[in-house]
Amino acid sequence: MNIIFIVVDTLRYDHLGTNGNDWIRTPNIDRLAAESWAFDCAFSASFPTIPYRTDVMTGRYGGPFHPWKPLRHDIQTLPWTLSQAGYATQLIHDTPHLVNGGHNFDWPFSGWTFIRGAEVDRPWVTDNLQWPENWCRDPLFEPLGDEGLNRRHIATYARANRNRRKYEDWNCFQLFHTAAEFLKDNANRDNFFLWIDCFDPHEPWDAPVEFMKIYDSDPDYDGRVDPRSLYQDRNSDRLSDQARARIKAQYPAKLTWVDYCLGQLLDAMELTGLSQNTAVVFTGDHGTQVGERRKFGKGLPVRESEGHVPLFIRHPDGDTGRSQIIAQPQDFFATVLGLAEVDVPMPAGVVSHDLLDLARNGTSGQRQVALAGGTPQNWRPETEELAPSLFTCFDQEWCLEVTAKSEQAKLTRLGSLDDVADRHPKIVEELHSAALDEIERRGLDLKLVSWFKSGGDRPIPEDCRLWDGYPGPAGFHTYWNRIYIDD
Repeated sequence: MNIIFIVVDTLRYDHLGTNGNDWIRTPNIDRLAAESWAFDCAFSASFPTIPYRTDVMTGRYGGPFHPWKPLRHDIQTLPWTLSQAGYATQLIHDTPHLVNGGHNFDWPFSGWTFIRGAEVDRPWVTDNLQWPENWCRDPLFEPLGDEGLNRRHIATYARANRNRRKYEDWNCFQLFHTAAEFLKDNANRDNFFLWIDCFDPHEPWDAPVEFMKIYDSDPDYDGRVDPRSLYQDRNSDRLSDQARARIKAQYPAKLTWVDYCLGQLLDAMELTGLSQNTAVVFTGDHGTQVGERRKFGKGLPVRESEGHVPLFIRHPDGDTGRSQIIAQPQDFFATVLGLAEVDVPMPAGVVSHDLLDLARNGTSGQRQVALAGGTPQNWRPETEELAPSLFTCFDQEWCLEVTAKSEQAKLTRLGSLDDVADRHPKIVEELHSAALDEIERRGLDLKLVSWFKSGGDRPIPEDCRLWDGYPGPAGFHTYWNRIYIDD
C-alpha cells in the first residue's frame, strides 16, 4: 500500500469545518476527513517545528522533549525503516527549516524536492526591495510607523516573492501541484511513502487577495496586506481593534488558501486511481493564537490553541469513525508501519502506538495523558517571583499548564480560555501527578525529577541534563536568527 503523510504547519484543531467550525471554509480538508478516522485528542509534544518533526522521524522522546537541533545521522528514522522494507520514499516540502541551515531532514529519503518562497527562506540576493503585488501600506497600521518595514524577515520574504503574480506563483500552490505530479508519475506503484510538509498557514499570514477578502468584513477592503501586520508588530498596543480584527482575518484566509491548494492532491488521487491503494495521514505540527489573550502567534507555554492539532487517517478500505484516543507525534512511527503492513522490527528506543489499529479495535489507547513543551532550559524563571509553566499536560477534557507547585498550575477545559484551577483542585492534583510520572518516564534527568518533586523550593540544578544529550554539530546555530534578530 502507498502512504501519504501530510503535516501542515501551524494548523489549529478548532479551525476546521469537520471539527465543528462553522465560519472557516475548509471543504477539501473536510472532504478528506469524511473518508477518514478522525482523532479528536491529538497533541503536539516537542515544540515547535524542528523538535516536532524529530518526534515523528524518530518515534522517540527527547528526554523529555527534543531540542531544536539537526536530525541525527545515527538514529534510525521512519522513512529509512520503510526503505528497508522496500518502500520508495519521497519528501516534498516548502518548510525551509528541514534543509536550510544544515537541519538534515532530507537525508533519510530516496528523493526530495524543496519548494522555495516560504518564510525565512533565502533564495535571492538583490539590492532592489520590491514588494509582492498583494502588499501595500494600510492606514490601520500607520500607528506603527516605518520601523517594522525595515525588519530583515520582511525584506527576505519580499525578495523571495517579488515576482508573485498568479496562484501558480505561490509556494503552497506549487507544493501541492508538485505532489500531484508525483502521484501521476507513480500511478502504478503500491510501495511509495510520500511526506508532504506544508509550511502554510505559518506566518506570514498573507494569501491571494480573493481569500483575504472572504474573512474581512470591511466592504472597502481590497484584500492586500500591510507587512507590518505580519510579524512582531501585530501585537503592539498601538493598534486599534479594527486593525486587530484585520489581522485576525488573515489566519483563516491563509488556511482556506491551503485548503484550496490541497484540493489538487485529492483530485490527483482520484484521477490516477491511487485512492484505491493509498492511505493518507493528515495532521498539524502545532497551532497558534489568533487573538486569544490579545496575542497573535505561538509561544511557551503550549496552550490548547497551540498544542491541540487535527489528525485524520484515511485507509483505502473505506472505514471511518471518530476516536478519543490520546495521540502524540511519536505514534506516527508505529501507525505508518501498521498501514504499510511490513514485518520489520521496531528500532530500539521507539515509543510508538498504532493509532488506527487501536481505534478500529475500540480501545481507549495506550496514553493516559499527552505532554507538550520545550526543553527544560526554558524552565528557569526570569525572576524569583515568577512561577513559570514548565510544560503542558493534556487529557481528553483538560489542559494543565504544569508548574513545580501544583497550586500554581493553570487549568482550562478544552475549548475554553478560563482558568478554573481553583474550582477543580482534585483534577489539578491528578493531572499534575500524572504529568510528573509521565515526564520522568520520558527521560527527564533525575536531578530535575528531584527538583520537581520538591515543589521547586530550591534552584534548578546547574549540572542537570536538559534533553537527550545530543549537542548538535559543532558551530551549529539556528540560521533564521540572522533574519529575526536585528543588529
